[in-house]
Amino acid sequence: MDAIINVGSIWESKRLQENFFQNIFSSAKQKSKKIATPAIINEKCNGVTLGNFFIKSLIFSTDMALIENNDSDAILAVYPFPPSTKIMKGLIEFSEKPVICGVGGGLTQGKVSLEMAVAAESMGAAAIIVNQPFKNKHIETIKRKISIPIISSVSIMEFSFRDRVNAGVDVFHVTGGSNTASIIEHIKYATPCYPIIATGGKTIENIQTSIHAGADAIVLTPPSSGELFKTIMNQYRTGYNKLKNRLKPFN
Repeated sequence: MDAIINVGSIWESKRLQENFFQNIFSSAKQKSKKIATPAIINEKCNGVTLGNFFIKSLIFSTDMALIENNDSDAILAVYPFPPSTKIMKGLIEFSEKPVICGVGGGLTQGKVSLEMAVAAESMGAAAIIVNQPFKNKHIETIKRKISIPIISSVSIMEFSFRDRVNAGVDVFHVTGGSNTASIIEHIKYATPCYPIIATGGKTIENIQTSIHAGADAIVLTPPSSGELFKTIMNQYRTGYNKLKNRLKPFN
């Protein structure tokens, strides 16, 4: 018997509790639900075109179980380690969705990032993404070697967005925490009509704020497998205790 995970409510600031005890005795077969994208994203976002793909929602994860069990449009595969062709290959081959691969940032630049970008394209990545410290001259070099879009993450407003565009960046990814909406509005002013992906945060309120500021697509950070297991195990414990009480012999 699978526990029911109301994962979509993670971004709706509340968790709807399922009656696990009733599920035990239900004749209908229950199935685990996938991580649900908040409806407001599909309803309100304009979307971003990455080659042949049109996306409004992305899930930020390299966890294959989470990647398989979500209904977002694309995968944002970045992590705090040097880029790896093994990870790129595994995620692109495994996922049935477009994958955006991180190829560099503060430590990884130059020749290594170029090699990673070329490899990502050859493996079928929908786009590559570079972090804020990445040098514009290296973006220019990569742009001459690949045809898939280049995305640039930014987290501050004091940044030359126009120089980034001139270097060859196709899309901005705003990840500015509480300043995300202000940065989006600034980009809209500095580089009008330029596509923007924004991190949505942990609540529906954060997502709404980013969309209202002008984000064309939203990155969702899912709960970890540990957090999801905690929900499941709480359901199991509750259900077991209720079942034990129900089956307790009469005195």
